[in-house]
Amino acid sequence: MTTSYHTRTVLPAALVAMILIGISACAQETPAKRPAAAPKPTKKSPNVAKRKVGYPPFSWDRVSVYAHVGLGEGLKPKQYKFLADHYDFIAFTGGVMTREYRNNKEMSFETLVAGAARTIKAHNPKARVLFYWSGDFGRAHAKISNATLPKNTTFPFKKGTRSVQLFDTTNPALRSWWAGVAAKAVHEYSCDGIFLDGGTAYTPGSSYSRKLGPAKTSKLEQGMFAMLREAKQKMGKDSIILLNPLHGPKKGQKQEDALGWRYLDMVDGAMVDDFDRAANILKRRQSKEYIADTIKTMSAAAKRGEIVVFKAWPGFTWWSDPELMKKSHAEQYAVSVKNLEFPLASFLIGAGEHCYFCYTWGWLPEYGTLDWYPQFDKPLGAPKGDAVQTGWTFRREFEHASVFLDLEKRIGKIDWKKK
Repeated sequence: MTTSYHTRTVLPAALVAMILIGISACAQETPAKRPAAAPKPTKKSPNVAKRKVGYPPFSWDRVSVYAHVGLGEGLKPKQYKFLADHYDFIAFTGGVMTREYRNNKEMSFETLVAGAARTIKAHNPKARVLFYWSGDFGRAHAKISNATLPKNTTFPFKKGTRSVQLFDTTNPALRSWWAGVAAKAVHEYSCDGIFLDGGTAYTPGSSYSRKLGPAKTSKLEQGMFAMLREAKQKMGKDSIILLNPLHGPKKGQKQEDALGWRYLDMVDGAMVDDFDRAANILKRRQSKEYIADTIKTMSAAAKRGEIVVFKAWPGFTWWSDPELMKKSHAEQYAVSVKNLEFPLASFLIGAGEHCYFCYTWGWLPEYGTLDWYPQFDKPLGAPKGDAVQTGWTFRREFEHASVFLDLEKRIGKIDWKKK
């Protein structure tokens, strides 16, 4: 998903899909198998559980949920109130930038997110709020941050049809600036951390690597590792860096080779961003093997002590079903309601502590973040153990629910027990 903005005019759905702010296109990369000789970050023992001071609230009482939403020019008071009442873990992204936004020097993402974070916390003091901050190149909405970018710290790169200026993470001045903005998000903008998009850009085998070459990409990735460590130091030990994305391993890969896994020692968790995305397009539909590995990746990361956001899609996205997007919001929501049980069951099969469910068909407020589902209010209770797999079916028992998943038939069932 791209990160440029557009003026608010009537546009074809395909064009709108290309110009909305959301998770960057590089976050969707599924790189080729990593070369065996590729350098790795300094590793800590995977058996050492991470600290959880500063983590978002979590409880097995009900499904723990996460909101990821674009601010645009700011939300309405009742929308902030809805978010505060329903979510304890929220990330704010840029959203849609209108002509007014572009021309208004007083309006920027930084000031908007600071106001949003304070508003949320006034309603819900325990909420943890993240600031969207890209690791590969600057996004137009971050006007205050972009204005302070040091000179000669980026280089041109052709990304699809766009020309962007990639961050040169080998440059100490760039790293210091980037880490400083992350620190401002916490110390000045009232956020609790950053949502790191594009952090895996320089992973061996990525589209960046294929164009820049493995030698240059290796140096850039080492710079990324150093930049994340510096940011964490400046943000403070109780801050959160949530990486995007974390994917399941591809065929022939080990878990440690999966996209995002090699970064977990330097962040506090990650978003598994692509579960069942655009499943209405048959050629894009994920295999049962990949879905199983995605669920297992979430479970393995949670057992390490990571925060994991499981970004599920209702079988369509705002760009994958243009006909549905022409219909009313109520009709889109009805499809989302109908398709909820399969992704929710998949999440519950692998969820551990500090795993959060995110279910929308896009990143703007009208794409599902401000909708709610009865299943989110039902008593769940702690799991009685890990899931049991038989072939391509999985079962897991919770105190107040029994979960069944069949990946071959793409069926999920949750029996909510009467309390």
